[in-house]
Amino acid sequence: MLGLNNVQIIGNLGGTPEMKYLNNSDHVVNFSVAVNERWKNRNGESQERTTWLRIVAFNGIGSACAEHLKKGDGVYVEGRLQIREYEKDGNARTSVEVVASKVRFLGGGNNGDEKRTVPGQPRAGTTPRSTAATEVDQSGEDVPF
Repeated sequence: MLGLNNVQIIGNLGGTPEMKYLNNSDHVVNFSVAVNERWKNRNGESQERTTWLRIVAFNGIGSACAEHLKKGDGVYVEGRLQIREYEKDGNARTSVEVVASKVRFLGGGNNGDEKRTVPGQPRAGTTPRSTAATEVDQSGEDVPF
Protein backbone atom coordinates (compact mmCIF):
# COMPACT_ATOMS: atom_id res chain seq x y z
CA MET A 1 0.00 0.00 0.00
CA LEU A 2 1.24 3.47 -0.87
CA GLY A 3 1.62 6.07 1.84
CA LEU A 4 1.00 9.79 1.89
CA ASN A 5 3.12 12.35 3.73
CA ASN A 6 1.79 15.80 2.88
CA VAL A 7 1.36 18.90 5.03
CA GLN A 8 0.02 22.36 4.18
CA ILE A 9 0.46 25.35 6.47
CA ILE A 10 -0.29 29.06 6.37
CA GLY A 11 1.43 31.33 8.84
CA ASN A 12 3.95 34.10 9.40
CA LEU A 13 7.74 33.94 9.37
CA GLY A 14 9.35 34.08 12.79
CA GLY A 15 12.65 35.38 11.46
CA THR A 16 14.74 35.97 8.38
CA PRO A 17 15.46 32.77 6.41
CA GLU A 18 18.98 31.41 6.95
CA MET A 19 20.90 30.00 3.96
CA LYS A 20 23.64 27.37 4.37
CA TYR A 21 25.76 25.87 1.61
CA LEU A 22 26.02 22.08 1.57
CA ASN A 23 28.65 21.60 -1.14
CA ASN A 24 29.67 23.19 -4.45
CA SER A 25 26.26 24.38 -5.66
CA ASP A 26 23.68 22.89 -3.29
CA HIS A 27 22.26 24.90 -0.45
CA VAL A 28 19.50 24.73 2.16
CA VAL A 29 17.40 27.49 3.65
CA ASN A 30 15.88 27.17 7.13
CA PHE A 31 13.15 29.32 8.60
CA SER A 32 10.34 29.04 11.12
CA VAL A 33 6.64 29.71 10.62
CA ALA A 34 4.12 30.55 13.34
CA VAL A 35 0.66 29.08 12.78
CA ASN A 36 -2.03 30.66 14.94
CA GLU A 37 -5.23 28.87 15.92
CA ARG A 38 -8.21 30.61 17.50
CA TRP A 39 -11.36 29.06 18.97
CA LYS A 40 -13.90 29.49 21.73
CA ASN A 41 -14.01 27.08 24.67
CA ARG A 42 -17.18 25.63 26.19
CA ASN A 43 -17.67 28.79 28.25
CA GLY A 44 -17.51 30.99 25.13
CA GLU A 45 -14.10 32.42 26.03
CA SER A 46 -11.67 33.09 23.21
CA GLN A 47 -8.62 30.82 23.15
CA GLU A 48 -5.47 31.07 21.05
CA ARG A 49 -2.50 28.81 20.44
CA THR A 50 0.61 29.36 18.31
CA THR A 51 2.44 26.39 16.84
CA TRP A 52 5.98 26.95 15.55
CA LEU A 53 7.11 24.82 12.60
CA ARG A 54 10.60 24.51 11.19
CA ILE A 55 10.75 24.73 7.38
CA VAL A 56 13.59 23.40 5.22
CA ALA A 57 13.82 24.44 1.55
CA PHE A 58 16.53 23.30 -0.86
CA ASN A 59 18.24 24.93 -3.86
CA GLY A 60 15.88 26.95 -6.13
CA ILE A 61 12.93 27.10 -3.77
CA GLY A 62 15.28 27.92 -0.91
CA SER A 63 16.96 30.71 -2.87
CA ALA A 64 13.59 32.32 -3.64
CA CYS A 65 12.63 32.13 0.05
CA ALA A 66 15.94 33.65 1.17
CA GLU A 67 15.63 36.44 -1.39
CA HIS A 68 12.00 37.45 -0.87
CA LEU A 69 10.94 36.51 2.68
CA LYS A 70 11.54 38.41 5.89
CA LYS A 71 10.29 38.27 9.47
CA GLY A 72 6.52 38.65 9.73
CA ASP A 73 5.72 37.83 6.09
CA GLY A 74 2.72 35.63 5.41
CA VAL A 75 3.53 32.36 3.68
CA TYR A 76 1.82 29.17 2.46
CA VAL A 77 4.06 26.09 2.58
CA GLU A 78 3.32 22.66 1.19
CA GLY A 79 5.67 19.75 1.72
CA ARG A 80 6.34 16.61 3.69
CA LEU A 81 7.10 16.02 7.35
CA GLN A 82 10.59 14.80 8.13
CA ILE A 83 11.86 13.59 11.49
CA ARG A 84 15.60 13.78 12.09
CA GLU A 85 17.42 12.34 15.06
CA TYR A 86 20.83 13.70 16.02
CA GLU A 87 23.11 14.15 18.99
CA LYS A 88 24.09 17.50 20.51
CA ASP A 89 26.35 17.85 23.54
CA GLY A 90 25.98 14.12 24.21
CA ASN A 91 22.17 14.30 24.29
CA ALA A 92 19.89 12.61 21.77
CA ARG A 93 17.64 15.16 20.02
CA THR A 94 14.72 14.87 17.62
CA SER A 95 13.73 17.52 15.09
CA VAL A 96 10.44 17.59 13.22
CA GLU A 97 10.50 19.78 10.11
CA VAL A 98 8.56 20.44 6.93
CA VAL A 99 10.60 19.88 3.76
CA ALA A 100 9.04 22.40 1.38
CA SER A 101 8.03 21.37 -2.12
CA LYS A 102 5.91 24.48 -2.76
CA VAL A 103 6.00 27.94 -1.20
CA ARG A 104 3.61 30.78 -1.89
CA PHE A 105 4.50 34.26 -0.66
CA LEU A 106 1.36 35.86 0.74
CA GLY A 107 2.70 39.36 1.18
CA GLY A 108 4.34 41.45 3.85
CA GLY A 109 3.67 41.17 7.54
CA ASN A 110 3.53 43.95 10.10
CA ASN A 111 7.15 45.05 9.60
CA GLY A 112 6.78 47.74 6.95
CA ASP A 113 10.08 49.42 7.85
CA GLU A 114 12.09 48.04 4.96
CA LYS A 115 11.45 49.29 1.40
CA ARG A 116 11.89 46.51 -1.14
CA THR A 117 10.03 44.83 -3.95
CA VAL A 118 7.16 42.62 -2.84
CA PRO A 119 6.88 39.22 -4.53
CA GLY A 120 3.92 39.13 -6.88
CA GLN A 121 3.73 42.91 -7.24
CA PRO A 122 4.64 44.39 -10.63
CA ARG A 123 7.92 46.19 -11.00
CA ALA A 124 7.87 49.69 -12.39
CA GLY A 125 7.01 49.64 -16.10
CA THR A 126 5.64 46.08 -16.19
CA THR A 127 2.17 44.69 -16.71
CA PRO A 128 0.34 43.71 -13.49
CA ARG A 129 -0.15 40.02 -12.76
CA SER A 130 -3.52 38.46 -12.00
CA THR A 131 -2.63 37.39 -8.45
CA ALA A 132 -1.02 39.24 -5.57
CA ALA A 133 0.93 36.20 -4.38
CA THR A 134 4.03 34.56 -5.80
CA GLU A 135 4.42 30.80 -5.88
CA VAL A 136 7.55 28.68 -6.04
CA ASP A 137 6.98 25.02 -6.88
CA GLN A 138 9.50 22.18 -7.03
CA SER A 139 7.01 19.35 -7.47
CA GLY A 140 7.60 19.24 -11.23
CA GLU A 141 3.90 19.72 -11.89
CA ASP A 142 2.39 22.56 -13.90
CA VAL A 143 0.68 25.11 -11.72
CA PRO A 144 -2.67 26.16 -13.21
CA PHE A 145 -2.36 29.78 -12.06
